Amino acid sequence: MSLTRLPLPTDTWTSVAWDEFVQLVERPEHQHHKAYYSNGKMRLETMPTGSDHARDHAILMLLIGLFGMVTGIPLDPRDACSYRRPGSDEFQPDISYYVGDHANCIPKGTRIINLEQHPKPDLVIEISDTTLADDKGEKRLQYEALRISEYWIWDVRNVQLIAFSISPDGSSKRIDTSKVLSNLTLSLIVEALRRSDVADQSAIGAWFMEQIR
Repeated sequence: MSLTRLPLPTDTWTSVAWDEFVQLVERPEHQHHKAYYSNGKMRLETMPTGSDHARDHAILMLLIGLFGMVTGIPLDPRDACSYRRPGSDEFQPDISYYVGDHANCIPKGTRIINLEQHPKPDLVIEISDTTLADDKGEKRLQYEALRISEYWIWDVRNVQLIAFSISPDGSSKRIDTSKVLSNLTLSLIVEALRRSDVADQSAIGAWFMEQIR
């Protein structure tokens, strides 16, 4: 039976044809869900509303922005942007970046970024509060298959950053230093986010700037 006629399960991978997936994600009631599609399965995630997730999301974007300003690396960020390879893939990471020569490659007015027409993002980040197993599993496999250059998982509950560099052949390995962000030591990101328990965003940003100058 078509899923368009049933209550749609969320936060799980469900087998569905591509055309039906596109119809489902366009429905008004799903406009506030994050959408993924890979290997003939879809996943709709209820958008996170937890305070810790929202705070870490904001601070992480601040830190990367500050690093770009200090180092002069061109950065073009996206917050919960949809990327689509028609017929096979869709993903909507919490945060994504075009870096260097790819910055500003997406025309203004683009709603869903079509990867047959535009480059893939250089860095994708998932912020995990309740989705850690999936972020380390199916989503990692999808980003490997798509040859995304770098993939970070921020584990909100355990206050740790799990980062992977993905090679052109699709294999990945854990990294402690970013390749996409000009040798950024990732332990600095972790330390900055740990400070959010006792410091406000301005103080965290000031400390981080001192470390990277």
